[in-house]
Amino acid sequence: MLTRPSFLACLATLALTQPALAQDAPRLTERTYAQLRDYVLPDKEEERWRNVDWKSSYWDAVVEAQKAKKPILLWAMNGHPLGHT
Repeated sequence: MLTRPSFLACLATLALTQPALAQDAPRLTERTYAQLRDYVLPDKEEERWRNVDWKSSYWDAVVEAQKAKKPILLWAMNGHPLGHT
């Protein structure tokens, strides 16, 4: 059972969120579409990870890293790394 302060807090929350729910969505025009597209799509800086020569075999990465005298980033995850489910 709600106490009086928590009931009043719930009531105030509902009262304050009603105007936000009643607002109309902005219209999609050519200009707003371009702005939204540019906001959602990654830029070149965010796509840099695609240029890394990722290895699917740990041993291949070890051999290449030793030759180049560079460290290895080991990425572990649950599931098949190539998305085969």
